[in-house]
Parts: sequence; structure tokens; C-alpha cells
Amino acid sequence: MRHSGETDPSPLQHLRDGWFSPKRFESEALYERLGVLSIKRYVPTGGDFFIRRYGIRIAQIRGNLQSLLHFERYTRRLEAIHEVAFLGFLIFSLRRAILHRTTQLDLAFAVVVYVVLILSPAMLQRYNRLRVCPVIRRMKEGN
Repeated sequence: MRHSGETDPSPLQHLRDGWFSPKRFESEALYERLGVLSIKRYVPTGGDFFIRRYGIRIAQIRGNLQSLLHFERYTRRLEAIHEVAFLGFLIFSLRRAILHRTTQLDLAFAVVVYVVLILSPAMLQRYNRLRVCPVIRRMKEGN
């Protein structure tokens, strides 16, 4: 049901929501099996770095609906940054391999590093969103 003044989402917004919204096959257990929490333990994220180094929390979660909605949007932004970076590095490495400027072994090593250091934080953001979306939904229904 639309409130007065609301408009239909743009095609771009539909595309973004389609990409970032949790999929039927996704679950917390899936991402845990993929090792996102284990990787996070051994490869600290930028958020961990800022918290430890400067005492700055990048995402302030206070338990109210607005802070949870802000956090959900923030996970989308961080996921997008990591996915774009992953694709950029992957394309760069593939181009080097195609032009025979690197070996296939080096390419394979680079892809593993990219997955661990760049793509796993994107998966962590999806994991975080899987956890926060049901809470947001319950809070909205309670209003």
C-alpha cells in the first residue's frame, strides 16, 4: 500500500533492490559455511581497523528502526564497493593473463587473494543484511 506522495520506484531502484535484497537460497548458515566469519577473524575488516585504532565505529547500531535502516543501506554501499573493486582487479588480472604478461598460476593466486581480501567482505555485508532485514521487518510491522 502506497502512502500519499510516494512514487513508483525507478527501474534502477528495482535493479538495485533486486541485487541487494536477500535471495531465497541465501542463509546465515550458507555464509558461515563459506567461511565469512572465519575469514573475518583472520583478515580484519576496515571497520575492525577503525574501531581498534581510533575508537571510531563506522556503523552506529542503536536498536531503533532508523539506525537499522541506515545500517542496512550502509551494508549495500560497502558490498557494492567491494564487488566493483573485485571486478576491477579480476578484469585487470585476466587482461594480463590473456596478453601473456602473467602465468596462469599467478592468475589463480591473484583470484584467490581477491576472493579472500575483496569479495569475502562483500559476502560479510550480505550476511549482515540477512541478519538485520528480519529485525527491520518486525519493527516496521510493530509500528
